[in-house]
Amino acid sequence: MLPDLIEGYGVIFEQSITGMALLSEQGHLLKVNQALCDLWGYRKHELIDNHSYSEDLMYLLHCIRHEWSMRNSRNEETFELTYTYPHPSLTTVHLYIKSSKICDLYPHSPCYLIQCQDVSNIVQLDTKLQYTEQKLFESDEVLKTMLNELPLAVVITKHGIIQDVNPAALEMIHASSKKAVLGLSTHAIVDASYHSEIEKRRSRDSQGRPLGIVTYLIKCMDGTQKFVNGFTIIIPYHGERAAVGIFKDITRERLEEERLMQSEKLNTAGQLAAGIAHEIRNPLTSINGFLKLMRSTDHNKQLYFDIIESELKRIELIVGELLVLSKPQSSAASRPVDVMLILHQTVTLMKVQSAFKNIEIMIKADAESIWIHGEGNQIKQVFINLLKNGIEAMGNNGCIHIYAELTTYEVHIHVQDQGAGMTAEQINSLGQPFYTTKESGTGLGYMITQNIIHNHNGSITVDSVPLIGTTFTVTLPLMQKD
Repeated sequence: MLPDLIEGYGVIFEQSITGMALLSEQGHLLKVNQALCDLWGYRKHELIDNHSYSEDLMYLLHCIRHEWSMRNSRNEETFELTYTYPHPSLTTVHLYIKSSKICDLYPHSPCYLIQCQDVSNIVQLDTKLQYTEQKLFESDEVLKTMLNELPLAVVITKHGIIQDVNPAALEMIHASSKKAVLGLSTHAIVDASYHSEIEKRRSRDSQGRPLGIVTYLIKCMDGTQKFVNGFTIIIPYHGERAAVGIFKDITRERLEEERLMQSEKLNTAGQLAAGIAHEIRNPLTSINGFLKLMRSTDHNKQLYFDIIESELKRIELIVGELLVLSKPQSSAASRPVDVMLILHQTVTLMKVQSAFKNIEIMIKADAESIWIHGEGNQIKQVFINLLKNGIEAMGNNGCIHIYAELTTYEVHIHVQDQGAGMTAEQINSLGQPFYTTKESGTGLGYMITQNIIHNHNGSITVDSVPLIGTTFTVTLPLMQKD
């Protein structure tokens, strides 16, 4: 039987569109999902119960074990590789494989998490583009023919203005014809919350630096929105320098991330429910007591009314924060958000849990209001996760400090606890699926926190000293004035 840690997230494992498997140190497959079976061309029982694999699959598993034998000697916890796999259907599949060591599942015999994706389209596309770059850059007609045949969306721009698109791009943005998009600025297609990313990429290009892979939220011609992922190459086009962007629709993957985030929100809300119920009981007791006093005395009751009203507002605030936490949110929502308001609301909610351990939460900031573009409840989930981790890492006394520090273009929010701290190896493993430093943790909370911050064009870093404490620093771009 697999440990409860894996079994508890079986739905996530099984329904992931990424091929996933657990491999024992001896090279036996312990668990696989359907996506991996499709990639490798086997049924589940053939991979788990019957070890008479083909020579091609045996060699793939041998390569993974060989990579681990080298990594283990250097105490490395993860690796990535690309592999050309002869599929049983007589096709060739280009695989991107990432593998991570999971020691806390089998302490005496660690196993390995394998994540596998089919990148054949990207490899084929890269091959075609390399050939085009070397041989056919000056032939616009040949270039157009090639782009039209590509299954991925292609957009050619000069100075941020769309010059040409292929049929796949028209389909992706729901455009009726090329005339509807030619001459548009990329800012008209890309959501405003991602315009800063466009400017960063232009700056890197002007400095001759690699552009890398990018994720955008785009606005389709019919008003819908999609998340796309892709890369850009620079080519000569009509005698001038132009950017060719190749993109893939990843909206479905983002929706799966949102479902996972919602699951973690509800899990957190459940853990807070007992504390909040206790916190609500206190003002209810006060209200009941003052009502009895009012019945038994003829004195001025205004003071009693004021106290009752104050206690009722306190209950309303606590219940409201709990409802916000468990409310499903739209991934596409992006609006001005006051980070300081979010921090104060989060601290109000978490003080219930911190009070049980006699832990104080203090906030210090450079300004009363700090505005960013984003989704408020997702940002709140980030700080709930960080404060919750800090409280759980500390004993029954202490203080958690929150500092909000402003620069010209960013806000840096430091969440500093006085807990047990982490080693450098533990910090490097944060964010991996199922990795956790807590006995009852899942490792998914920090992974979700990273995804939320990344989706807001921000970053998160960790600084920790064992037995002293840990500081998480969240960096987010400020909302720029027009």
